[in-house]
Amino acid sequence: MVCGINIDQALWKKWRDQAYRRFLEDIEIGYVDPDIVPLIQTIFSKKTIFSISSCSGRIVAVDTHYPWIREDASIIFKKHDEITIQELLKIFETPIRYRCWIIVSGPILHIVAQSLDASKRLLNIARSCGFKHSGIISIRRDGIVLELISGTWTSLLVKEGSELLIDRSKAPYVLNTINAILKEGKRRLHRLEKALRAEDL
Repeated sequence: MVCGINIDQALWKKWRDQAYRRFLEDIEIGYVDPDIVPLIQTIFSKKTIFSISSCSGRIVAVDTHYPWIREDASIIFKKHDEITIQELLKIFETPIRYRCWIIVSGPILHIVAQSLDASKRLLNIARSCGFKHSGIISIRRDGIVLELISGTWTSLLVKEGSELLIDRSKAPYVLNTINAILKEGKRRLHRLEKALRAEDL
């Protein structure tokens, strides 16, 4: 019994089996970020947790008033790997309606645990690996849903209307910073995968 809700183990296992089938299908059609596949495989190898969604981190350029506004926003560019100087300059040159923001997001995972004890153990591991902004987001009859967030994130305003706000000569510095933030998130992802492999969950 967890917070008045009894986790139905049969429902948990059914959800896990469905999630694993979907994971394999997503790998086959190329929906899963290659960087995160070893971690998800490790998670599914455990007895008390499984993954339902994940992102290894990404760099996105979006045309919107503010980076948190999604209504009427347009994605100009998206990549889960480091970007090149040519890609950055192309973002600078792309016509926009509002403002162009470059947003770097770290890894985020949603994992379902079988029990409160498994949830606590997973959170302790995740936080020790740099996923400080993690916690339980839902308690259901078929499992406890946790969100693991690395906290590596930044947004950079690069353009307003037709006016470029960054000197093109500074593009290499912007590029290095963007890629460094993305790489830090991926380092935390790899630390988490290594830590989970060593744990009996």
